[in-house]
Amino acid sequence: LLPGARPVSDPRARDEVARAWGLAELPAAAGRDTAGIIDAAVDGELSALVVGGVEVADLPDPARAAQALDEVEFLVSLELRPSEVTDRADVVLPVSAVAEKAGTFLNWEGRARPFEAALKPDQMTRRHVQPDARVLHMLADALDVHLGLPDVRTIRGEIDRLGQWETETSADFTRAAGGGSAPTGSSAPQAGKGEAVLAGHRLLLDQGRLQDGDEALAGTRHPAR
Repeated sequence: LLPGARPVSDPRARDEVARAWGLAELPAAAGRDTAGIIDAAVDGELSALVVGGVEVADLPDPARAAQALDEVEFLVSLELRPSEVTDRADVVLPVSAVAEKAGTFLNWEGRARPFEAALKPDQMTRRHVQPDARVLHMLADALDVHLGLPDVRTIRGEIDRLGQWETETSADFTRAAGGGSAPTGSSAPQAGKGEAVLAGHRLLLDQGRLQDGDEALAGTRHPAR
């Protein structure tokens, strides 16, 4: 997907983003997904990786992911805590935690929910570190690929100018999310004979690394079923 949930396969979507970025055109082919990046690193097609806040155990094939990290010639890690990635990294760039920076979450309906920093630099008990967006901006400058997005306000402004991708399907989804009729062709799953329909959600407290050192909080989590 391109910004605003635009499908890279759609010519109109590519044209909209190309105009916003001052380009003649964008490639029509999709880029690599996570598995494709890992495979390319293992096979020697990629010689460097930037890993931002991802644990090896989070990935579908942790053993192959670890192999990819070992194979590349240069590994950069954006992190808050020591991990299997930082153990292998040539450069570790510390980034700020969610409470220390402004940003935006997308909820399950795809609606943007912006937030501001809860902890300001003068309230820190340690040295202030940069948000990951700023770190990526500085890396791009060092590579002579200038993003022109030095802060969250500028990033939000560009996303707002571009806007969301509007199609018949997305309009149907928005109506359904707001309590209207369900999108065309969709229906609730039905259990057949001897079957069951399982609905679940991720636990608010799992085995996330940000609980390291806080045994009282970690001790309140429920066992995963």
